[in-house]
Amino acid sequence: MITLKDIKVVDVYTGEIVRANVVFDEKIRVVDFDCKVEKGKVYNLDKCYLSPTFIDAHIHIESSHLIPSIFENYALKSGVSKVVIDPHEIANVLGKDGIKFMLNNSNILEVYVMLPSCVPPTDLETSGAEITYKDIEELIYYKNVLGLGEVMNYIEVINEDEEILKKIEVAKKYNKLVDGHCPLLRGEELNKYIEKGIQSDHECVEEEEALEKIRLGLKLMVREGTVAKNIYLLNICKKIKDKRNIMLVSDDISIEELKKGYMLNILKKALKYISPIEAIQMVTINPAEYFKLETGIKPGNYSDFIIFEDLENFKIKEIFIKGKNLSELLKNKKVNAIPTKFKNTMNFTYKKEDDFNIELKKDNVRVIEPIEDSLITKEKIIKKDKINKYLDNYKINKIFVVERHKNTGNIGKGFIYNFLEDIVLASSYAHDTHNIVVIGNNNKDIVLAVNTLKDIGGGFIAVRDGKILKYVKMPIAGIMADKDISKDLEEMNKIVKDYVKFENPFLKMSFFTLSVIPQLKITDKGLVKDNKIVDISF
Repeated sequence: MITLKDIKVVDVYTGEIVRANVVFDEKIRVVDFDCKVEKGKVYNLDKCYLSPTFIDAHIHIESSHLIPSIFENYALKSGVSKVVIDPHEIANVLGKDGIKFMLNNSNILEVYVMLPSCVPPTDLETSGAEITYKDIEELIYYKNVLGLGEVMNYIEVINEDEEILKKIEVAKKYNKLVDGHCPLLRGEELNKYIEKGIQSDHECVEEEEALEKIRLGLKLMVREGTVAKNIYLLNICKKIKDKRNIMLVSDDISIEELKKGYMLNILKKALKYISPIEAIQMVTINPAEYFKLETGIKPGNYSDFIIFEDLENFKIKEIFIKGKNLSELLKNKKVNAIPTKFKNTMNFTYKKEDDFNIELKKDNVRVIEPIEDSLITKEKIIKKDKINKYLDNYKINKIFVVERHKNTGNIGKGFIYNFLEDIVLASSYAHDTHNIVVIGNNNKDIVLAVNTLKDIGGGFIAVRDGKILKYVKMPIAGIMADKDISKDLEEMNKIVKDYVKFENPFLKMSFFTLSVIPQLKITDKGLVKDNKIVDISF
């Protein structure tokens, strides 16, 4: 038994800071606001704050490129003890087996799952597996499954596609939740989407859009990840009185940001718009109420809490998980074993230079234009007679998506505006179906990059002037590693930094293949605009 004496409790139920003696072992036994009850070892912490540990209500662990039992080492140190994941990244490669793996691989971190609703996300790309409504009905019973994950193909929902509506109905039948995904959706179409049973959204871009969604009863997940940063949406807190329906989430987070503080950094950014207590509520009681999870400094709850030295910098003094010091727990844990079949997912034939020639038949050429800190891209039109000049001075680059699940031979071909210079980058982590995406202007280097990814079982690679500068192996489904690769990724980012116009280039380029996000994207079947395959030139 331990007593934290005269500590300042962050009471997420009332939004207060209240002094109390907190007595605990594995569970919290007494919260004494009179500061009189003392049992076991007593620690006087009158200058410190006691907060519940955090919940990340929407995250794809796969984007860290670490399996859960390694990811948790960093997440726990930043105060996150529970995550709600949508494992559609690994599900697009390995199907139900991938989902089960993500549910069961962590040791200390509590992993909850929203079952992937869109595997594959659309018929505009090739995935390695499919999750049907029958699969949803089978998996909905599993422990720690909370509902149906982000319903990305909102067009199909609005148009009442039978398969997606069956998946939603399965979740509703078993009284489970249904997360949404509908960037820039407004008005009557948004109403139709919500009417089908959608309960949340994390893809807001504009403040008025966020207000409309929260006024219509959606839970608003304000995302501040590595690539997509929407913390500015907290501006709406100036206009609304009730903030209980707002959560802070990461969605996708790189290893670099995991190491630098993860959720703590999101909370610090939130202080520009809201109070420290409100920020903490958005990662504790607000998601806990939505997902029916335990949180708060309350008798009977597990002793999962953080001792802070302050609430301005969120400087952590100590973390307890089920009454045990986190540092001691991490010393004794092991990385769990990985099934062999998860390590052989590069199913395509070796490529040659001619495979990456691009034929332009008409004068107007569609080019993908990336946007800083956003998943959204624009369509830029460049005249055909300028293409070669732009390629020569790296004003544009070639971008390809190589199908790697079923050996179809598909290669989607396109151009991207002002992304990198004299280098080739390739990755087998590319949303959402995780085919190989490769960007560069030199076909010889492109071939070397793609074929090497096949040889190493997937990952990241950088090639220049016929030489491999660096590769990072991610053999688990081609998207994760079974060891800590943070130093390898740090070295890779240093190598490519001077050649690329964006931070975290590999994570950034992974979203160029995300066909459900506007405006111009690319898959193994070609360029995608307005949920249709379009010609590269017109």
